[in-house]
Amino acid sequence: MDPLRADRVAFVRERFRYFCSGECYVRFDHGATATPLAIPRPRPKGGEAAPPRSEVGPDPGKLGPHHQAARALASVGEASLAELGVADVLDESDPDGPRASVLEPDAAPDIATLLLALSALGATLSVALTLAGPSPVALSARVLVVGVACAALVAERVMGRADPSEPHPAVVLAAPVAASLLAAIARISEHAASVEATTLAGLVVAGASVGAWLLLRARRPMDAEREAIQTTLAVPARRVVGDEIAPARADDLRPGEEIILEIGDVVPADVSIVAGNVTALPWDKAKTVAERAEGDVLVAGARVVEGRARAVVVWAGLDRAFMRLTNDRRRRADLMSPMARLGKLTVERAAPMAAGLGALTAFAANQDLLTIGMVAVAAYSALAAPGLAAVGSLSVARAVLEALERGVVFASADALDRAGKVTMLAFCARGTLLLGEPEVANIDAIGDHGAEQVLALAAGAESGAQHPMAAAVLRAARARGVRPDGARSHQAEPGLGVTAVASNGQRLLVGSRALMLKERISVAAAEARISDLEAMGRSVLLIALGRHLVGVLGMQDGLRPGARAAVQHALDVGVEPVLLSGDSRETCEALGRTLDIDHVRPEVLPAERGDEIRRLADGGATIAVVGSSPIDDAALSAADVSIALCAAGSSSAEWGVQLASDDVRDAAYAVRIAHVTRSEVRQNLVIALALSVVGVLVVAFSIAPLAAAPLLAALGNALVLTRVRAPGA
Repeated sequence: MDPLRADRVAFVRERFRYFCSGECYVRFDHGATATPLAIPRPRPKGGEAAPPRSEVGPDPGKLGPHHQAARALASVGEASLAELGVADVLDESDPDGPRASVLEPDAAPDIATLLLALSALGATLSVALTLAGPSPVALSARVLVVGVACAALVAERVMGRADPSEPHPAVVLAAPVAASLLAAIARISEHAASVEATTLAGLVVAGASVGAWLLLRARRPMDAEREAIQTTLAVPARRVVGDEIAPARADDLRPGEEIILEIGDVVPADVSIVAGNVTALPWDKAKTVAERAEGDVLVAGARVVEGRARAVVVWAGLDRAFMRLTNDRRRRADLMSPMARLGKLTVERAAPMAAGLGALTAFAANQDLLTIGMVAVAAYSALAAPGLAAVGSLSVARAVLEALERGVVFASADALDRAGKVTMLAFCARGTLLLGEPEVANIDAIGDHGAEQVLALAAGAESGAQHPMAAAVLRAARARGVRPDGARSHQAEPGLGVTAVASNGQRLLVGSRALMLKERISVAAAEARISDLEAMGRSVLLIALGRHLVGVLGMQDGLRPGARAAVQHALDVGVEPVLLSGDSRETCEALGRTLDIDHVRPEVLPAERGDEIRRLADGGATIAVVGSSPIDDAALSAADVSIALCAAGSSSAEWGVQLASDDVRDAAYAVRIAHVTRSEVRQNLVIALALSVVGVLVVAFSIAPLAAAPLLAALGNALVLTRVRAPGA
C-alpha cells in the first residue's frame, strides 16, 4: 500500500509514521517501549473513558494523512514540559504497566528486616533455653526453634534482593544450615555433644542474622542515595529535532544530540554548551552558582538559574559522570575497586580453608565425625561473616557518594584506588593555587625611559597575546590612560615572553629573565630590584628595547580561595605537596612559605612539565597533578593520577579525577578521601580478620569452647559495620 494513502498516521520516534490500520499502529507502538519521543495523551476527566491506544485524534479514520500529521505536530508542540512531565510522557495504559513506576518508592513492607528479626530472635531464644536444662523436651524444643530461625534466614537470603557486592548466598548460609543439621542429627542420635551442638547452631544462626541486619542497615543510606541520583537525573529534556524542539526523556538522549537549557531546567545529561550562556548550580547539591558559556561543560544534575543555552550531549545514560560509578553494575566502584573486593575474596577463599583446618585438627585429635563437623562449622562461621565480606564495598561506596556531593568525579574504580596510593600532589601554580589573574603592582623604569613609556612598550608587545600576563598589562595601560606602542611583527616565545618590533624600529622584548638570557641582554642594572620583587612573591616581567633593559614590571597574583586548605588536605594524609611553576626560584619559594610548601619546582615551562613529573616519578613517588585542561595537559598526562578542574562531563575520558568546579580544595579533597578510604578499609579488615582468626585458632586447637568462634566473629562484624556507618569513622 502507498504509505501516503494509509488511514492511520502518528508522530513516533521523532518522525511522522504511517500505518496501514489501527491494529498495525497498536502493534508498532506496543513494541516501542524505548521510544525517544512519546505522544502525550490527554488524561481522562471525571467519568470519561481513556481514549483507545489506536486513536491519535478524535476519529483518525475520518482524517487524511496530512491532517493527522498536523494534529500530531500540534499536540506535541503545544504541550509544555511543565504540563508534560516524565509521568505524562509515559503511557499509563501500557499493558506492561507505567514505566514511571520505577521511580516511585516501594510501598511493600520490609520483609527482609522481618525475616532477619525472626531469625535472630529464634536463634537467641534457642540459646536462652539452655537455662531450661538438658532434658529431652527442652533440647528438642531448642533444635526446633533454631531450625525455624535458620529457615527464616535462608528465606531472606534466597528471596531477598542481594547486592552484587555481597558474596553468594551459599557462602553465608553454609555455616548456619550445616550447624542446624548437625544439631538435629545430634538430637536424633542422642549424641553426648547434642547440647553443645544446639548451642553452637543457635550462636551461628544468630551471628549470621544480626550480621546480615547490620549490613542491610549500613547499606540502606547508600542505596537511597543511589536511587536519589537516578531519580534526579530522570528529568524531561527539550531535544532539537531539525528546526523543531521536541520533549524527550533523559534516558532517551544520545551523544551528539542537541538540547535547549532554560531557567529552572535540570540538565539531563553531561553536555557541552555550543551557544548562549547560563548561570547554574554546577552539580546536584552544589551550594554556589557558576557561569558557563560557549565551550564549557555541565554535568547531569546541574540546575540552570539564569540564561538560556543550546548544548550538545556528551555523555548520556549510564555513561553520565554521576551514574558511572554509582548505578552502572559494570563500573560501580564498590564492585570493581580492589579495595572493595578484598573482603569478599577473603571470605570466599579463606572460610573453606578455615573449615578444613578445623576438621584436620579435630581428626588428628581422634574426634568422632559429628565433633569434626562441629569444629569445621565453627571455624567456617568465624570467617564467613557478612560484615567482613562487605566492609570494603561499603567504604568505597560511601567515599564515591561523598565525593559526588562536592562535585568530585572519579573516572573509574581504578582511579579511586590509585588516588589512595598517591605520595606527591603537584599543583600547577597558575590557575590552581593562584587566581591566574595577575595585576601590575610595580613599574620600574631604567635609564632615560619613564614609567609610562615602559608600560606603553609592554602593552604594545603584549597586544596580540591571550595569556593572563598580557591581559594584566593591557588592563594596567587602560587604567592609567597609556596608549600602547604601535609594535608590529609579534612573535611569541612559549613560556618565556614575546618579541616584536617597536614603533621606532628597534627590537622589543617583553618576558622573563630566561628570555633576556637567551637574547644575551644584561639584567645586572636591575638585579637588586628583581630580587626584591621576587622575595615578595611577585612575578617579574622585563622589558628590553634594542639591546638594553629599559624597565621592570612586578606582577602580583592573588592566592585562590582555599589554596591553603588544599595544601592542608594533602599534609593531613601524609602526601607531599609540590609547587610547579614557570616563575623564578625566589618567587616560588616566597609562595611556598606562604602556603607551607617546602618542595618547589621553579622555572619549568608548560611544555616541559610532563618531563618534570616523570623525573619525580622516577624517584619512586606516585604523583597526582592538579591542573586545568588544556593549559596543563602535558603535566596531567604524565601523572599517575590526573585531577582536572572544571572537567566533569567533558568528552575527555583521559583524566582520572574530574571536577565540576574550579575549587582547588575539592581537587586535594579527592586525594584525601581516597587515602582515608584506603586506610579505613585496611583498619576494618584488620579488626574483623583479627577477631575471626583468633576464633578459628581457639576452636581448631581446643583452646576455648566452639561457641567462641561465632561470638568473636559477631563482635568483629558489629564493630566494622558500626564504623562504616558512623559519619567520620
